Amino acid sequence: MTAYIATAAGVVFLTVIAGMIIPEGKLNKVINFVLRIACILILISPVFGFFSEDLSDGEQNLVDYDYVADVFAESQSRELERLVEQKFSIECQCSVEIVYEDGEIREKGVSIVTYNVEEQLIEEIQSYLKELGYININVNEKTS
Repeated sequence: MTAYIATAAGVVFLTVIAGMIIPEGKLNKVINFVLRIACILILISPVFGFFSEDLSDGEQNLVDYDYVADVFAESQSRELERLVEQKFSIECQCSVEIVYEDGEIREKGVSIVTYNVEEQLIEEIQSYLKELGYININVNEKTS
């Protein structure tokens, strides 16, 4: 990241200096255009790096995929909590475990903690989650 910032700053600095040194005319316009295109390409290069399949730095890619899996798990947990609370009119806390394994982001399981509900409702919640396609469902009751 430090190398990227240094490169970007250097190219922008050279573009500014070149713009001041080059005399006015057609050559000035062409050189400024080329330098601006170079600046834009360098500034957006991290976007292209995100989509590339460069496996030379495998550990860095795993860190990125783990972060994506964590963000996705948090989002899915909030959405599932909203769905369960809306469908069953109960208060609960949901946790969807999503991991990056074997080149795929996949769900490993779901844990739900409910408050003061009957055993029959717990079975209905489990059935509902199976219909939604969740696996390894764990619904626990917590009395408070």
